[in-house]
Amino acid sequence: MEYKKEYKKYLISSVLDTANNKIASNSIISAFAVYLGLSDFAIGIYVLLDTMTNIIQIFAAPLFSKIGQSKKIVLINYSIYRISSVCFAFIPFISNDINVRTVLFFIFASIYAITGEMGYITFVNWRMSLIKKEDRPHFASTRNILKNTIVLAFSFIMGIILDKFTANGYELYGFLILFALVFIIAFIDITLRIFTYKPKIVQEKITFKDNIIMPAKDQQFRKVIVTCALNRFAYGIGTMYLNVFLLRYLKIGYIYYSILNILLNLSDAIFSNFWSKKSENRNWKNIILPMCLIFSIAFMILFFSNKQHLIYLLPIVYILLGIGNSSYEMYDHIAIYETSKEKLQTSYVTFERFIEGLVTMLLPILSTILSGNKNIIKITFALSIITYIILFIYFRLKDNFKKTIS
Repeated sequence: MEYKKEYKKYLISSVLDTANNKIASNSIISAFAVYLGLSDFAIGIYVLLDTMTNIIQIFAAPLFSKIGQSKKIVLINYSIYRISSVCFAFIPFISNDINVRTVLFFIFASIYAITGEMGYITFVNWRMSLIKKEDRPHFASTRNILKNTIVLAFSFIMGIILDKFTANGYELYGFLILFALVFIIAFIDITLRIFTYKPKIVQEKITFKDNIIMPAKDQQFRKVIVTCALNRFAYGIGTMYLNVFLLRYLKIGYIYYSILNILLNLSDAIFSNFWSKKSENRNWKNIILPMCLIFSIAFMILFFSNKQHLIYLLPIVYILLGIGNSSYEMYDHIAIYETSKEKLQTSYVTFERFIEGLVTMLLPILSTILSGNKNIIKITFALSIITYIILFIYFRLKDNFKKTIS
């Protein structure tokens, strides 16, 4: 096994994977759902679905400890995952009924989300097992830069295409081009992974019960769990109706919508190297505390601005969201794995995703409770701000307490 050669393969496949996730992202698929005529609540649920299905990752560690993380099984699962993301394109040709479209939409979305969750941990485990510890921050920042560069170009082109096709009454064909590109990238990605080296994984046999108890009792890992759970709630509730808000109520065009996503990904890419350097000494307060402030400011702008002013302030919001995302990605891709116990990384990482799933499942319930309020979208922004303030205080207090003890 040639380390540099396989490193490049893992980097390219990871870039293609995450780029495809961005291209077939909540924002784009939400735009397609708006085209299909789905309700606000249905689209809001879809935005959260990917994280809600994190809950099934708790079964991944016991399952893969038994089957030995078989490359063949993992690649079959991954292929289903990628193909299902293209199946949305067939919905308009099957039925014009909104209820039927909604059911089909969630069938494909659920397959996509579940297979994605089941395959997530194995690829993370393989990648982290192969890549040396000192190379991980550079790998993460390089991947983010390349991924966001691809998405930048794609978003700009697709915004123009969608607006042009929509103006001529062929909005559907614009989306079909989008799904065709997603399929091409997926095909290249799957082909590359077939010929990529799979590291030898030393995975202790673990039961479903142990998969919950061991990470939950680990004091060092508990701070990670609380941090991730609070962030997931804050970001989830804050962005649940954001796409619907922009497309259905502010009625912004696809080009402006694409420009906003370009700004998000551009700021994500630009700041990746900055956060990579901040994470080199693994002092995570330098990541989490600024992240809380950045997200809080973004959602404050959304909360306090009226519709007329917000149109012009949206670029600032999306730049801040991109910076915040790039900072959390460093924590998500490094801290969670490295805080896990040796040989039990699969168990720890899947437990963390399980907690994120549980937290996210609370959001539709909360949304249903608030559904009678005409200011529900503004309320979700306010709840996000409050939660990020709580996370800031929690992380700060934990850090100070640790220093006092030492």
